[in-house]
Amino acid sequence: MTNDLAPQLIKNVLRDLGDGVTLFDADQRVVFWNARAAILLRLPAATILNQRAADVIEQIAARASAPNTTREQLRAGLAARDPARWIEMEIAPDSDDAARIVAARCFGVRDERGGEIGAGMLWRDVTRERTADAMKSQLLSTVSHELRTPLASIKGFATTLLRQDVKWDEATQRDFLRIIEEETDRLTEIIDNLLDMSQIEAGALRVAKEPTAVRQLIRAVVDEMRMRTEAHYFVVDLPAELPRVLIDPRRIRQVLTNLIGNAIKYSAKGQITIACEVENDRVVVSVSDQGEGIPPQYLDKVFERFFQVDGASTRRVGGSGLGLAIARGIIEAHDGKIWVERATGQGSTFRFTLPLARVESNGQAVGNE
Repeated sequence: MTNDLAPQLIKNVLRDLGDGVTLFDADQRVVFWNARAAILLRLPAATILNQRAADVIEQIAARASAPNTTREQLRAGLAARDPARWIEMEIAPDSDDAARIVAARCFGVRDERGGEIGAGMLWRDVTRERTADAMKSQLLSTVSHELRTPLASIKGFATTLLRQDVKWDEATQRDFLRIIEEETDRLTEIIDNLLDMSQIEAGALRVAKEPTAVRQLIRAVVDEMRMRTEAHYFVVDLPAELPRVLIDPRRIRQVLTNLIGNAIKYSAKGQITIACEVENDRVVVSVSDQGEGIPPQYLDKVFERFFQVDGASTRRVGGSGLGLAIARGIIEAHDGKIWVERATGQGSTFRFTLPLARVESNGQAVGNE
């Protein structure tokens, strides 16, 4: 490679870099603004090139959620030119995109003899990292709250039973012990959910698939869930012929229990319908309720971990926000899909697919793997 090609090669690398890059000359005018910088800061190169640094900073600050802070930090960063110092700002959303968090660092540009001939700024999208940090904080807050609630009940009723100055009759003792048992089960469920979520995120969730009669599985879960509510009635709509599916029965039972449990929690009363139909090489299972429904803007987010729709019913019933994320992980481990339909005021319908078990010539149902 000749020396004549080196400048063009460097320019091509900077142009296609995954981070945004801005270069200023000795007069602090913009001489380079790559496509990534234009995307991150929502400022096209045509409007930035040859502008002075102070004017560019003003335009960036105008797009930031905290313009005064952003302006001061960028000015100080450009003056110090310390590449180890990162400056973070939130760039406000526009009509086509969401808000993003951008980190910037400033540095001096030097010639071969070490003399400073300009300055540069590197821009990096750290939205995902900051979102992950926020979710970790939310995890700690949620877990501490969710664990503290049953523990407080267990301790409270155990302490009450141990009081020496009160003689509790047998019925009251049994009531207290029943509550302790229920809260212990709730505590176990929370811990199990956290373990499941960690396995899913690590790609280590194990499923023991076997040919299973989904009709019996659905009816068994519905019979169990009927015991949890007196305000709802259940309709089970299954076809006359329903082939076996290749699933881990325990895990799919977990998914159904979660979906039906949500239908009970988020609808004050009314009908809950569990239906099933065969589509090609899949079985589609659905759970519908007559509750408030999910606003359209949240339909794609309900399967994210810790996500909870903001509403009166959500605040009333609480929860860790892990159930649907775990359900998605389990269904995807079965090579299936899970989604939600319908919107506010119409209730919600959750659907998921399961693979059919293949029937061998000897009549045995096996998987397709």
